[in-house]
Amino acid sequence: MIDVFEEEKGFVTFQIDSFNHFIREGIQKIIDEIKEVKLSPEIGDIKLVFGRISVERPVVKEADGSTRKIFPNEARIRSLNYSAPIFLDIIPVMNGVQEKAERVHIGALPIMVRSELCSTHGLSPQELIRHGEDPIDPGGYFIINGNERVLVLIEEIAN
Repeated sequence: MIDVFEEEKGFVTFQIDSFNHFIREGIQKIIDEIKEVKLSPEIGDIKLVFGRISVERPVVKEADGSTRKIFPNEARIRSLNYSAPIFLDIIPVMNGVQEKAERVHIGALPIMVRSELCSTHGLSPQELIRHGEDPIDPGGYFIINGNERVLVLIEEIAN
């Protein structure tokens, strides 16, 4: 059965599809389940209501504070994380009064190479070569501190 799955779908395609689904739907579902956070009652009736979450394209923050688009090969060469900023709309509610929503940077998420958010997504083989990428590289891995890291599927028999 595993051989048929690998032949028809492919393990790399499965990994990329799974990551794309997580980005498109999974992260927002997690935020929707949490919904809000109530702060300590000692400081008043304050809660933070979570709205839309978004993951942008991979960027690098330079020493001068500027940010710009990054490709996987640059992350490899410069020993960087190939990651993208995560933003969350947070609405403060103080004493039952809803304040203006704020878009808050809450972290960075490693981006899977060749996923929909990858800088290489949709590029032609010539464009990939121009950016230092191998056009036959299937992707399906992350770049952390310049090193390629892959999540390995493991099949275990349940007791």
